[in-house]
Amino acid sequence: MATALVGGAFLSATIQTLLDNISSSEFRDYFRSTLLDGALLDELETTLLTLQIVLDDAEEKQFTNPLVKQWLAKLKDVVLNTEDLLDEIGYDSLRCKVEAATHQDINNQVRDLISSPFNQFYKEINSKMEMMLQRLKPFVAQKDILNLQSVSRRVSHRTPTSSLVNESAIVGRNDDKEKLVNMLLSDSDNGINGGSNIGVIAILGMGGVGKTTLAQLLYNNEQVQEHFGLKAWVCVSEDFDALRVTKTLLKSIAKISEDHDTENLDFLRVELKQRLRGKKFLFVLDDLWNDKYNDWDELMTPFSSGKNGSKVIITTRQHRVAEVAHTFPIHRLEPLSDEECWCLICKHAFGGEGSGRYPHLEVIGRKLARKCSGLPLAAKTLGGLLRSRVDAKEWSKVLNSNIWNLPNNDVLPALRLSYLYLSTHLKRCFAYCSIFPKGYQLDEKNLVLLWMAEGLVNSEADKEMEEIGEDYFIELVQRSLIEPSTVGSFAMHDLVNDLARDVSGRSCFRFEHGKIPLDVRHLSYELEVYDSSEKFEDFYELKSLRSFIPLSPVWLGKTHLSRKVLDDLLPSLKCLRVLSLARYSNITNLPTSIGNLVHLRYLDLSYTEIQRLPDSTCSLYNLQTLILFYCYFLIELPTNIGKLVNLRHLDISGTRLEYMPMQIVDLPNLKTLTAFVVDKKKQGQGLSVGELRKLPHLQCKLSMKNLQNVVEANEAIEANLKSKEKIEEIEFGWGETAEDSRIQKEVLEQLEPSKNLRKLAINFYGGTSFPNWLGDASFTNLASISISYSAHCISLPPLGQLPFLKSLDLFEMEFLSIGPEFYGKAESSTSSFQPFPSLEVLVFLKMPNWEEWLSFGTEGREFPFPNLQAMQLVDCPQLRGSLPLHLPSLAELHIEGCDRLLLGNDEFQYCKLNHLKISNRGYYSQLVSISRMILSSNVLQHLTLQLFPSLTEFPAEGLPTSLQSLEITCCWNLEFLPSDTWCNYTCLTSLKLWQSCHSMTCFLLDGFPALKNLEIASCEDLQSIMILEDDASQFPLCLEILKLSACEKLTLLPASFDKLKSLQELIICNLPNIVSLPRLPPNLASLEIRQCAKLLPASMIEAGLQSLTSLSKCSLGWWNDELVDTLMKDRILPTSLVSLEISILHDLKSIEGHGIGHLTSLERLEICHCSALDSMHLPRLMSLRHLRIFKCPRLEALPEDSLSSLNLLCIEESPLLEARYERGGEDWHKIAHIPAEWQREKEKLRKIKDFLYTTTLNSAFKPL
Repeated sequence: MATALVGGAFLSATIQTLLDNISSSEFRDYFRSTLLDGALLDELETTLLTLQIVLDDAEEKQFTNPLVKQWLAKLKDVVLNTEDLLDEIGYDSLRCKVEAATHQDINNQVRDLISSPFNQFYKEINSKMEMMLQRLKPFVAQKDILNLQSVSRRVSHRTPTSSLVNESAIVGRNDDKEKLVNMLLSDSDNGINGGSNIGVIAILGMGGVGKTTLAQLLYNNEQVQEHFGLKAWVCVSEDFDALRVTKTLLKSIAKISEDHDTENLDFLRVELKQRLRGKKFLFVLDDLWNDKYNDWDELMTPFSSGKNGSKVIITTRQHRVAEVAHTFPIHRLEPLSDEECWCLICKHAFGGEGSGRYPHLEVIGRKLARKCSGLPLAAKTLGGLLRSRVDAKEWSKVLNSNIWNLPNNDVLPALRLSYLYLSTHLKRCFAYCSIFPKGYQLDEKNLVLLWMAEGLVNSEADKEMEEIGEDYFIELVQRSLIEPSTVGSFAMHDLVNDLARDVSGRSCFRFEHGKIPLDVRHLSYELEVYDSSEKFEDFYELKSLRSFIPLSPVWLGKTHLSRKVLDDLLPSLKCLRVLSLARYSNITNLPTSIGNLVHLRYLDLSYTEIQRLPDSTCSLYNLQTLILFYCYFLIELPTNIGKLVNLRHLDISGTRLEYMPMQIVDLPNLKTLTAFVVDKKKQGQGLSVGELRKLPHLQCKLSMKNLQNVVEANEAIEANLKSKEKIEEIEFGWGETAEDSRIQKEVLEQLEPSKNLRKLAINFYGGTSFPNWLGDASFTNLASISISYSAHCISLPPLGQLPFLKSLDLFEMEFLSIGPEFYGKAESSTSSFQPFPSLEVLVFLKMPNWEEWLSFGTEGREFPFPNLQAMQLVDCPQLRGSLPLHLPSLAELHIEGCDRLLLGNDEFQYCKLNHLKISNRGYYSQLVSISRMILSSNVLQHLTLQLFPSLTEFPAEGLPTSLQSLEITCCWNLEFLPSDTWCNYTCLTSLKLWQSCHSMTCFLLDGFPALKNLEIASCEDLQSIMILEDDASQFPLCLEILKLSACEKLTLLPASFDKLKSLQELIICNLPNIVSLPRLPPNLASLEIRQCAKLLPASMIEAGLQSLTSLSKCSLGWWNDELVDTLMKDRILPTSLVSLEISILHDLKSIEGHGIGHLTSLERLEICHCSALDSMHLPRLMSLRHLRIFKCPRLEALPEDSLSSLNLLCIEESPLLEARYERGGEDWHKIAHIPAEWQREKEKLRKIKDFLYTTTLNSAFKPL
């Protein structure tokens, strides 16, 4: 990395902001009304003006003159300190204004301002101003010595707001794309390593040559999308961290926020392997640097459970990395030709116009293209730099810049030029992005709010700051300095990230380890499960710190922050403007000292368990953004919230607020208010719905709750919701008990939103019909509708008329029929009208009275739902007839509790159906129609049948051989597939039989060629599980998960059980006649043994438990006290264990821990439901991080030797322990250093979960 630049433009913009403040009439009036020295202010203004005019010259000369660079660096520190001082003055001016507004006697206020202690405050401010002047004056003298002059450089003006970068602008990569797509779609050959079912495609090339862009093209290719069931993208970067990569992959493919809080890589690898079993996946590992074969092999090991044809794409700059990883021939990505670089420059410089209109620029442009060295990134950024500039002199100036002659380093000259020609405000915003690590997903709205908080967004008279910030962001995108990423947000190319770090200098810092520059202003760090006070010891010296931002690369579940950081560190960081404590779940309150952070403009408390904000929060007069997203214990906002006169964004989604504070409508700049809790007009302590008229600038998302408190429709008219054109998502919510259905309908009629609405949710509506505006075709932006718990509605609105509706969810409604009113009507009998032309997802849930679904229209009309991809009908017991016949795009169908519905018809056209789930309730049975439905699709991959007691056999033709998973539940009389047909199901990887196929007596583990996951539960006559002993099986034993439960006649597992080399997870539960185990599979990673009361302890030794070196998770107990007691005393468990659970033992009184003292990897220990347990004697377990005690009512004390290493202690329903160790208890001091969770906190959490399901709108901003 080259020595960092110093942003002269950053200083120029900062000084301009200071000058604007100094010259403002408000600032001057404040000086005149106080004891502050106006002459010092005038001198400061003159000094700053003198310095500002030479900053452009200094910024360019720093490349060749190190003395200028030093001058800029030192000046920057002084200017920023001056900014903090003037901001402190501005805060006091604002304080006077706010306090004056709350007192009638303004004269008394003025007298207070010139009396002690304010008198002392003004003396201190005057002294600081004088000191700043003395520090600035030497720079004025030195500018002449350095020969710095006033120069004029033309910078690119902000381009008009337009759509984001189009990937079609890529040139010169068609051959590369076609070749690699063919590799990806090839299932028969995975390249050089023919023995592996996972193919690895290595894209090799120099930085900026377009490796990531090519990988993105492949990742989003339509054929590739259809070919792979799972996809995930990970930016690996230089800091190879297998733990982070594995966690990221888990999060991506699980699609849920799971608590993978362990730091044990083996445990996570097992979890990943289980998730991938039988799935065809595509992973992209972008920017791989690590060339160690062992690291790569360990990373790849969990992938082996994927289906044949799965692929991994890696991009790398190093040939050695590609050599280690590839199975296909390495694909070297060559630089573009000069002609292609010129073409790319034209696309970004001229847009759709092309270069033909500007022939005078072609000669210069082609010379610039040659300077790009064939790198698309350089060409794109040059094109962005020259965008809409058609003056040949400007192009020549870029061509002849000295930047091209600088020594080559990690930052391309073309990128430096692109930065150099940004406007001063864009330079500051760009440099700020260096606090985010490589590959970090940027959220546009949240980034703009951070820029605003740091004062990086210039103010304009006729434009809101948010709009200006959005313009900044779009221009950075148009210049390819920020690019759309593969996951719906934005990111920076690694080389651009290097440039941002380069130009930000020491101001921005990503703390990982080591020393922190004392003059750092903006700091981020990686969130960990437990952030102790030791991590932040060096932070106390950062007196000028403005940004304190924890970042989470993956979802960590619950995280904890040392209380010492809240109480001691944060109050000492008095210059903070941005403070995020998001996701620290142990935070229940803030110290009152939060009110002393007078510069604070952005406060994020998302996912904390805070209950109330301290009153001192209302002293944060500069606060612009307050994010309380999913602070689900929060029940009220401060009464004096009206003092936050600069508050613009308040996100309270997922809170439990009972009413809105009166003063919230006094916030003049409020733009985001995600929830509004309605109170009765002139009766409650909160606000009526009509008060929304006082918040004319609301935008983004709004959830209106407790609308049952609106007793007159006129109140809704007062809200004037239709005029709030920037609100895109609305939720209307009533109480569960409807009072007057007529009033509710009138209220909803008057709450008509604007035509810009994109998402609508209606909950607990008590009207008998819907207003006319709902379903109006003029709502052309409306893409998602959810209507739930509307018990009195007997008909649906004409939603089929909405031209761009994509998702429709209907829950618990009382209508009897769906007919023409649902589809809507064409304007005339001759016009072509197709209902629901864009709908992709349709859900009907719990419709107890719905009887018929009438088809649409008459002969000659277009069929509805042409693009429907997923449909779900659950608990519609009276629904008769059949589904719509023509659903050509339907891929997923879930029908449950619709027992009168005819599921099959010869006219059905469901040619793309690949997921089918049918669940009966046992009252009726359409067995013939089920067979028709199953056989109607020849691409069916996933089939689930539930609760069909009358079903006795599968169709004579069998099941589609395309099946990948088959799940059968409560089909007691069903004869399973004939064993001689099992070999035909070569795609079947998952089979689950629960309370079904009772006649089956034997199951052959190697009967299905590709089976990886097998679960058999409550199969009454099952007597044996077999593996062919004579090696007659032609299929490999690829089983990875085996779960056997409640099979009373099952007595033995196969003697050759250890042949299952791929088995990772084994669960044996409620097998009462199992006495011993055979030798266990050698690669087992997870073992659960429950309710096997006859299982002898000695059999665990014979099974080779201690030799299982891959076993990381073990769960034991359920009434086999003797087995657990033996394992706790004797060293039978393997040393590889990471997690151990002991549960449901009624006779065990004491745990002697000699048998686990050798477990040097044990991180998690859970003791649950041990009613007789009164003592635990554990050795010192230095690796133990998490201890959970649940329902052990007689246990009095914890094993003290094992407490020192804990990061988390959970005690639930164990009253003796709680009394002893909770705050104020006898032994509280022994665990005071450990974050702890207590039963009462768990109970609070459970109580509010019923509330959370009603929160259907997401946060307005993505928490950091």
